[in-house]
Amino acid sequence: MKQSELDKKINAYLKQEGKALGWKTKGSSAFRVEGKMFFSLLVSGSAKEDVLYRRLSCKPMAFDLELWRILGMTANLQAPLGLRTDGAYTLYGVSLNEGSIATPKWSEEGLLNASRGCLVEAEACIKSNHHLRSDDAFMELGEAFNLCILKSVPNTAWNFWKERLIHHVLKGERDQAMSIAEDRIAARDSGGFIVGGQTFYQLSQRQLKGHAASVG
Repeated sequence: MKQSELDKKINAYLKQEGKALGWKTKGSSAFRVEGKMFFSLLVSGSAKEDVLYRRLSCKPMAFDLELWRILGMTANLQAPLGLRTDGAYTLYGVSLNEGSIATPKWSEEGLLNASRGCLVEAEACIKSNHHLRSDDAFMELGEAFNLCILKSVPNTAWNFWKERLIHHVLKGERDQAMSIAEDRIAARDSGGFIVGGQTFYQLSQRQLKGHAASVG
């Protein structure tokens, strides 16, 4: 089976089975909202390796909204939920479950069952993490995830500073958020986003200074 054909079939079955199980879908992703959290399941297959990959991630609904305010992308505030799954200017989220499944034969029945299986597995994972419905719970998970990555890949480009800054902003802790912005600017960290020649942290700093001036 060609890769393009496999992608098309996986997306179709994910949409079909997702609808039956109460998930919304966009392309190769299924997503849903539980409490304050946005859960996204990415499913993809490799025609050459005969493997199906899946990754379930989560992030607070409020975090992307604050990201867009900082970046000046307020039009995104009214965008469909699906933008959070694959938008170029969205937070990646923290992984809850990921892995691969060997599929020696790509059959219609096999793809259908695999798609449903990925969704059922994701639902079970979300249910088992029933405590993960608040920003604070997400931050605890994210800090643990960040520590795990740093231990396994010391030189990784990954970091958790954007989420820390946004969390402080949402809690009204603007001094702490400003401290992070200044430190990351000094470290020449763009935060992965550059708009109008300004990095995420430079834009954060400007917004925080503007807020301080308005209340002063």
